[in-house]
Amino acid sequence: MASGDRDILRLVGEPRTCLVRESAEHKGVYEILAPAIGLFDMPPAVGTYLRPGSFSGYLTVLRRYYHLMIPEGHHGVVTHVHVRTRKQRVEYGEPLFTVSPEAASGAALDLELREAATATAEEGVPEGMFAVRSPTDGIFYKRANPQSPAYVEEGAVVNQGTVLALVEVMKCFNPIVYAGEPEFPPRGKVARIVAKDANEVKHGALLILIEPA
Repeated sequence: MASGDRDILRLVGEPRTCLVRESAEHKGVYEILAPAIGLFDMPPAVGTYLRPGSFSGYLTVLRRYYHLMIPEGHHGVVTHVHVRTRKQRVEYGEPLFTVSPEAASGAALDLELREAATATAEEGVPEGMFAVRSPTDGIFYKRANPQSPAYVEEGAVVNQGTVLALVEVMKCFNPIVYAGEPEFPPRGKVARIVAKDANEVKHGALLILIEPA
C-alpha cells in the first residue's frame, strides 16, 4: 500500500448521516444527498435495499475518511446512482443516489432471507453478538501493511469510528469502520476476527464478531 493511502486511512472520522430530500420528479421517491463537500466512493448498487443506519458509501473530506449512513425514518431500494466514477468530487447537498420505498417490502424480505442464509452458512452469529460484514467483494486485511500492527485484536474495545480492518478493491483500500449506534452497541469488544488476513471475501461475508463492552 502506498504511503498516501496509509496517511488517509489513519484519518478516519466518525460516521456521517446523509441528507435526504423528496424527488421533484417522482412522488414517493427520495434522493440521498452528500452531507459535505468531498470525494464520494463505493455507492450502493442499484437494487440494494437500505434501512436506517445502512452503509451508503465513503466520503473523503480534507483527507479524512467518513463512513456514510442512511438516516432514521428512511428506507428503500436504490433505483438510480448519480455518481458514476470512483472518488468523484461532490458538493454539499448533491444527489448521490435515488431510493424508492415502494419496492422495499419485497427487498427487505429478500435481504432478511439472504442474511439468514449467510449466517447459517457461517455457523450463525452467537446470541448477544453483532456481525461486521464486508460491504463489497475484495481482499480482507487486518493491518495497513505487513510491518504495521493490526488495527484491532480479539479483546480490543472499539468505539464509533474505530477502524477495524481494510477491504481492498482494485487497489483501493477501504476501511471497515465500527459504526456504533443504532446498528451496534456504542462501545463494543472484538470477540472474534472471523476473516483470514489477506484472503478474499465476498459481499456480506462475516468479518468480525462484536460483543457489548
